[in-house]
Amino acid sequence: MLKHLVVDSYGVYLGLKSARLIVKKDGVLLKEYPLKNLKTISIKSRGVGLSSDLAYACGMRGVKIFFNDFKSHLALHTLHEHKSVNVIKHQILSEQNGKDLALAKELIIGKIKNQRSTILYFSRHKNQEKAKLISNKLSLLIGELKKFKLSKDEIFGIEGSAAAMYFKYLSECELLGDEFINRTGRFAEDNINKALNYGYAILQNHIYKCVINAGLNPYFGVLHSLRSAKPSLVLDIMEEYRSFVVDRNVIKLSNRLKGDFAEHKKFIAQQIINSLSKKLNYNHSKLSLESIMQRQVYKLSGFLCGANNYHSYVFRW
Repeated sequence: MLKHLVVDSYGVYLGLKSARLIVKKDGVLLKEYPLKNLKTISIKSRGVGLSSDLAYACGMRGVKIFFNDFKSHLALHTLHEHKSVNVIKHQILSEQNGKDLALAKELIIGKIKNQRSTILYFSRHKNQEKAKLISNKLSLLIGELKKFKLSKDEIFGIEGSAAAMYFKYLSECELLGDEFINRTGRFAEDNINKALNYGYAILQNHIYKCVINAGLNPYFGVLHSLRSAKPSLVLDIMEEYRSFVVDRNVIKLSNRLKGDFAEHKKFIAQQIINSLSKKLNYNHSKLSLESIMQRQVYKLSGFLCGANNYHSYVFRW
């Protein structure tokens, strides 16, 4: 069942017919999707038409519409969700009661643990000694986060050190192909970095949806800096899932990401959406990753509102 629609073709028109989203190009009907099956629409190309009737229907049904590329992110949703003033009040108070730093540390601990899992997973049959060495170094950084009282800058410093080790390992072991040298953000020119950036943008939309559903303000983060139009809390929470949802898929696809990157977008998006629907263990149950992410954000919200702790979701390798 379709839940997330990704549109990345110039000249496509999205409209509404009865209770169905219709996709047209040059006046020709390409696809129809029941709105009841949709949770998000990600528009990742310029020149996509969108009818006001469809935008209204999506707002009434709680379907979030995202516009993003490598440079910007914009979300379109209504206030029909169960927003809670009390939740946002506690979110803002986290700067005073220290919960912002506690949460920032836990999110980065989760990120590093999941980076470690990714390395160990893809090193099961080769580079085991090297993987063990880098795993031990990452464990030391996790220990520092757990042991010491740290400022945001110090937490970011540890996160940066872990990321540098992680991508250096992926590069040296050619897990991201022989053309990947180092990690590049918005101005990436190689297909691997473009694929990572494209995947992170899709992940960002899903986390944004979870944050809105939990009544949190997506722009008031605990680690990333506050800046106009920057969804800092979404970026904070994303750290926990980057390696499993995006990096693992790009590693698996790295050998086929040659030539015109535009030709690979649809397949990359499909692989990431497949990962979100994958059933994983969670509190003695089997749930889709998408459901797990939503529950984790509810727990995060609960932590800010008074619960004793929050634990990141760590993927088994």
